Amino acid sequence: MMREKWKKYVEKFKSLGDKVSGVKGITAIIPAVCLAVLMVTVLTGYKTPQAKKYEASETEDISQIKEALAKESTAAMAETTKKNTTKKGKKGAIDVKDGTYKGSANGYGGKVTVNVTVSKKTMTAIDVVSAPGETDSFFNRAKGVIDEMLTAQSTDVDVVSGATYSSNGIIGAVKNALFGTESNNATAASANAGNAGGSAPSVSKVSESGTWKDGTYTGSGKGFGGTISVKVTVKDGKISAIDVTSASGETASYFSKAKGIIPKMISGQTTNVDAASGATYSSNGIITAVRNALSKAETGKSSTKKKKKKNKKNKKKNSSSDSNNNNITAPAEGYEDGTYTGSAACSGEQFKEYSVTANVTIKNGKISAVEISSTAKGTNLKQFMSRDEIKNLPSLIVSKNGTSGVDAVSGATYSSHAIFNAVNDALSKAKKNSSSTEKKEETTTEKKEETTTEKKEETTTEKKEETTTEKKEETTTEKKEETTENPDEGKNYKNGTYKVSVSCEPDEDEDFDPYTISMDITIKKDKITEISNITANTNSTNKAYTNDAKKGMVSKITANGNADGVNTVSGATCSSKAIKDACQKAFDAAKK
Repeated sequence: MMREKWKKYVEKFKSLGDKVSGVKGITAIIPAVCLAVLMVTVLTGYKTPQAKKYEASETEDISQIKEALAKESTAAMAETTKKNTTKKGKKGAIDVKDGTYKGSANGYGGKVTVNVTVSKKTMTAIDVVSAPGETDSFFNRAKGVIDEMLTAQSTDVDVVSGATYSSNGIIGAVKNALFGTESNNATAASANAGNAGGSAPSVSKVSESGTWKDGTYTGSGKGFGGTISVKVTVKDGKISAIDVTSASGETASYFSKAKGIIPKMISGQTTNVDAASGATYSSNGIITAVRNALSKAETGKSSTKKKKKKNKKNKKKNSSSDSNNNNITAPAEGYEDGTYTGSAACSGEQFKEYSVTANVTIKNGKISAVEISSTAKGTNLKQFMSRDEIKNLPSLIVSKNGTSGVDAVSGATYSSHAIFNAVNDALSKAKKNSSSTEKKEETTTEKKEETTTEKKEETTTEKKEETTTEKKEETTTEKKEETTENPDEGKNYKNGTYKVSVSCEPDEDEDFDPYTISMDITIKKDKITEISNITANTNSTNKAYTNDAKKGMVSKITANGNADGVNTVSGATCSSKAIKDACQKAFDAAKK
């Protein structure tokens, strides 16, 4: 092959020589030049460059090579897409005058405050002014949303995974600065696992006797999505079985993890076990429910000894907390009809003191309604006063016509006793006036004596006439009373319109602060016939949820006559539950 190429080169040189042969001296030089080129080529071992070939193994073929190249191409495209997830926003998209604006919103542990600088309707800087409640490691990650917002020229960006609350705090603060939008973000000192630097609150360890009365006991506790109910069987003084009877609000995959603590409680004969990783809230709900059940199975001796020791300790360290464990005794006498207010302090070594107020309504000498309110905030409100078991205490007090026989809620003993004390304080004011009773008795005695004297002086004929007259009057009165009775009156509840107020509490997401919903509920023939004047003392966002609940609930309740079996409105669950609570409260007030 080299020879053929060489021949071509020589022929080219010859043709070139022929063309320039007319030039003097050139013809003699050409042969010498050609000879020199030939010698250099041979001595250097020149080879013609060749394209590299792919050396395929016996198991490879063209299709495999194509597939490999396609995968590399796909991976490269994915990497490029990943690097460009945030599209660059258009400058001048922020419809705000030039200047620097300050805004705040709730982050993980409190307020996050920022300054946002706008120039020519473009966000040019977002500076964090303060964030005292945030954890540095998580907040530094969350600040990634700042670059995202500046790039997109928008607040509509995704939160940083693993720092959700802190991210929402920054985004909410920017929205507040630019548009005056009030954020509904709730702080999350006890955030769910996977959110910004937090985890579900752990259930504290408790002292247990290790021996319980034989029997089957039921209990309930608050899980992630609602109430968890269990049945605990005690045999030979030991826990022999724990069965979950209800957990409708829990997610199946997480709850199955949480149930892994049940064998641990049975084998260890204790509720002092660690929550299941990744299912803390559900685990805590099961633990609380089992403790609630076992509190009814405690043996008398061990229970008494523990209470005495605890009271001694409290007397030394905090005398006010001791009063919370000993109920104010309710008066044994009857009550005067009316509404009475009582109060009590709730204090302990592990939490900040708050007060509890009870409004107790007496009708026909019996308790017809109990309304509880408190000044509890933060942890106290979340862990104690907002619990479903605590909210059920008023109805139990009504059914028992007093606090006697109503058990304190396991895990919220101080709050329970504070409620009992406030109710009993109100009942002490409702006690019938003894001096008034004495006067009535004296007057009755005097009248009897006078009547007896007069009767002696009267003739037998006069007595007969009086007796006949009295009987006629009684008969006439009874007939009048029967005629006066309202034929439309229900058997169990009095007709009327009742103005009620209830607290709308957030669910586990805690994406809003509690607020009060008020309404007028009309009851006729033991049924709710009208719900009107529904108002909510909260911001516009929460009012919108309340209106959604109103539209979806009121017509169904009035058609049904009560709230039983009426489903809550999707997206407005908390407001819907508040309306249902209000209906029950109206029935309690109307109870005969």
